[in-house]
Amino acid sequence: MKLPQLILILLLFLASCAPVIKPHGYQLEEILLKEPQIIGTSTKDDVLTSYGSPSIKIEDVSNTWLYLTSTKEKKVFTKDEFQEQIIFAFNFNEKNILISQEVYDKNNILNIKIDGDQTYNYGSNYGILDQLYDAFTRGL
Repeated sequence: MKLPQLILILLLFLASCAPVIKPHGYQLEEILLKEPQIIGTSTKDDVLTSYGSPSIKIEDVSNTWLYLTSTKEKKVFTKDEFQEQIIFAFNFNEKNILISQEVYDKNNILNIKIDGDQTYNYGSNYGILDQLYDAFTRGL
């Protein structure tokens, strides 16, 4: 009697440890089902009407709107892992007319190398004596 109950509890525990696929951002199906935008004709208002507000607006360097969609696999005992990430980029000219659109996925996304060097700031040393001094002299 105890062995079947123990096996059932073990199976339920193992089933609850299965990874969970969690979408984030815009849903890929919703974007793909929308009416495609026409280069040279569509405006920012057309893109806004079709897809909603963008995830990121880059208007100081280039007039670009980005729509992000990603799928993450949430695991119980290990680190979460991105399954897929897709970026839809819409570039506009100075009159807010669509001039190009790109789709970036894991095959053609830009790889950015992050510099691991650290800058040491001597002013950030705030020890226990500094904290005690500030606590007793505050308000003088």
